[in-house]
Amino acid sequence: MAGEKTTPDIVPVGVDPLSVSAVDETKGLQADEGYDVFAANETRIISPQESRRIAHKLDRHLLPIMCIFYGLNYVDKVIMGWAVLFTFKSDLHLVGKDYSWASSIFYFGYLGAQYPANFILQRYSTSRTLAYGVLAWGALIVLHMACFNYGGLLALRFFLGVAESVATPGFVLYTSHWYTRKEQVSRTMAWGAMQGTFSIMGGLLSYGLGHITNTAIPSWKYIYLVMGGLSLLIGIIWILYMPEGPHNAKFLTEEERVVAVIRVAGNMQGIKGHEWKSYQIWHAIKDPKTWFLVAFVFFSMLPNGGLTNFGSLVISGLGFGAFETLLVGLPSSVVSAGSMVVWAYFSTRYEGLRTWGMIVPMIPAIAGIASVYGTMNVPSANKWGRLVAYWLINSYAVTWPFTLTIIGQNIAGHTKRAVTNAILLIFFSAGNIAGPFFFRSQDAPKYVLAITIILVCFCLCIFISIGLRAYMMMSNRIRDRKYGTAESREGEVLDGVRLGMHDLTELENPDFRYVL
Repeated sequence: MAGEKTTPDIVPVGVDPLSVSAVDETKGLQADEGYDVFAANETRIISPQESRRIAHKLDRHLLPIMCIFYGLNYVDKVIMGWAVLFTFKSDLHLVGKDYSWASSIFYFGYLGAQYPANFILQRYSTSRTLAYGVLAWGALIVLHMACFNYGGLLALRFFLGVAESVATPGFVLYTSHWYTRKEQVSRTMAWGAMQGTFSIMGGLLSYGLGHITNTAIPSWKYIYLVMGGLSLLIGIIWILYMPEGPHNAKFLTEEERVVAVIRVAGNMQGIKGHEWKSYQIWHAIKDPKTWFLVAFVFFSMLPNGGLTNFGSLVISGLGFGAFETLLVGLPSSVVSAGSMVVWAYFSTRYEGLRTWGMIVPMIPAIAGIASVYGTMNVPSANKWGRLVAYWLINSYAVTWPFTLTIIGQNIAGHTKRAVTNAILLIFFSAGNIAGPFFFRSQDAPKYVLAITIILVCFCLCIFISIGLRAYMMMSNRIRDRKYGTAESREGEVLDGVRLGMHDLTELENPDFRYVL
């Protein structure tokens, strides 16, 4: 088997990995899936035209299903924000902070499941794990129709968080199985943009279903039925159609599988390994990138947790009715999805935009939230002008896919990447748990405290992402001085690719350079 190839451990535990020469000695290291294909063809040169042809074929076969999957994953999280505009609260007898707890309990399940979810994704089939996850949460969404009280809602939301915990880390891994580091940006943006796209579709669908009032079933339950049914359907399609990686993709010819494997091997991150390497946990913990990303995610998710579940209430507080709120809230999703499309286009044409994609989108978000804050006590302020300012806030959504690309492209070692994902998503959950509680019922409809905190968090995110960019630039320069630039090491880069196919971290691979 490819995963059993072994030759003296080149990086002994306790030795500074960057002091070890990157020679073609891989004894004691387990090879990735697809290593047989790579080893038999490692000197083959892939032309840019051939690489693009394979990438386009992957796009046709994989991206549509990935986009639908991730879009449903997002709307299934936020569906309660639409249901609350109807009789949801009164039907479930929610009072006081019940709705805030129902919003946050999802992320308690999401947080608690992160380590086991990432362990399973790394040790077992990523594709199958994603499929079982969507089937589980689709069933839980449908079960909301049988919910009649606060306790039942809490239980369903908690287990919904557990089921959805595999989606984001799984998509980061799955995208890296197929695409080069440069290609991953636009593909991550493509499925990330489905958050906004499906918000629009889900909002319109909820608007239509909300008008069903002449049946014994409350209108909000129809929303859960349709969304849950769609999730179950995409789960079945995923099981039947989506392979684990390029080495066993049936829609590729044997020759195309060779090209696809060699393309991904060039990332120096491997394709898919199943060994859990405990020393890589320490690599994740000691890496400054991990904590820059943690800080950024936490301070960007504090606003997200509140806006996701209370956004519709904030808009209605501007002076709009229930059905008006559903419709006038849609352009904020256009802002997020449209911004991702624009950034995806530029990221394919220019290098070095990943960290800029975490910085620049925060600027219109800050302008929008500052305008909402500055006009909240101005009686003459036009509600439509304030609404446009609110739409701009959603440009911050672009930063999330860019954060994921930093993990997908700048962290090597399957265990290290899994642990980094777990740490990051634990703080993602913590931010989303805390966020709703800044929207206090006594502050409605202006929510002064929450809007102030959102403004501060967005400003902090800019400084953190600048620090991350500076750190990676400095690290690249240090490595260039110590080991030479990629151009000067052209004949040795293949060593770095081999190390990547044997599941070493970027800290152990002298040829690895961060993409900014």
